[in-house]
Amino acid sequence: MSKLKYFAAFASDEFFGCKFVKKLYDYCNGDIERAWSLSAADMQKIEGLTPKKIEKFSELRQKINPDEEADKIFSENISLLTFDDDDYPELLKQIDSPPMWLYYIGNRALFNAKYNIAVVGSRKCSQTAKAVLGKIISEFNSSDLCITSGLAAGIDAAAHQAALQNNLSTIAVLGSGLKNVYPSTNKKLFRDIIEKNGLVVSEYPLHAIPDMYHFPQRNRIVSGLCPATLVAEAALKSGALITARLCLEQNRELMCIPGAISNPATAGVYKLLKEGAGIVTCGKDILDIMSWKIGKKSSVKSAPKDTNGLEDNEIRVLNILRRDSLNIDEISLKTGLQVDDLMTILTRLEIEDLIIQADGGIYSAV
Repeated sequence: MSKLKYFAAFASDEFFGCKFVKKLYDYCNGDIERAWSLSAADMQKIEGLTPKKIEKFSELRQKINPDEEADKIFSENISLLTFDDDDYPELLKQIDSPPMWLYYIGNRALFNAKYNIAVVGSRKCSQTAKAVLGKIISEFNSSDLCITSGLAAGIDAAAHQAALQNNLSTIAVLGSGLKNVYPSTNKKLFRDIIEKNGLVVSEYPLHAIPDMYHFPQRNRIVSGLCPATLVAEAALKSGALITARLCLEQNRELMCIPGAISNPATAGVYKLLKEGAGIVTCGKDILDIMSWKIGKKSSVKSAPKDTNGLEDNEIRVLNILRRDSLNIDEISLKTGLQVDDLMTILTRLEIEDLIIQADGGIYSAV
């Protein structure tokens, strides 16, 4: 709880930003509480921090209560992954300016999905591009493939929808806050992803509006979560090409779906192909390029566990973990229960085979 609330405080205002916070964090050797409390004199010793930035930070933090910011997050049934967490994705740590926190709703385990592909492309895509992308994704039906995209109109939405239709996991990385879904036409898709055990993610404050500069920043997370990026359709000047460039800078695999040369929206794709991107015309091409052997998801569902005999607080904790995977500090915030009491409850639920504890101290309902 002590660490998480200071990450929540930093996350509450876009002024701070991951680069600024990372400088403080590194100076304090990973002590986020000390980073929040640094004096102006100490901050002046950090390279790259201007007097104006230091003054602004000192003013802002006087108005921010870390405990209240943590409570705000969990009162909305939203969770926070932090740079400190054991299950923070290693792939994401490797990128330039990794996010210091990510608000999320849904299946936390997907942050570390092994077979994860970013899919990007034009917002005003052709029906042909949607159909071809859908066919390629359908070839992975009910497998362990995960599709990551940005919940934008066009190719992004088509990728998420195809994943859901084919019983695949999917991650949506927003360029706005999780309480301000953009575009609004994708609110149902946002809900569907959560309901079907997917994951929605944002580094921006809960009610942040979708400013233009958010989307290039968001793209580094889309590609950063994945060992490969697939471009479905992109003009010469498009956000998809920004993501493709980030993918290459992150030393990840870049692939493209070719399209009709008469379509201006494929000009960016052919530019990337000429520069050496892999060609994808079917699902097998992805497997060959990545040297992956992807298995099928298990179709067997476990019978519901008997909860007779559980006490009220035990049932309460279990129901929360049925909606989300959380660590003990997050469970404490959501329930108001003390950590010592929670340890007893979690041990009982584990003994009853109702929950499991994964790496990083993350609890999930069975």
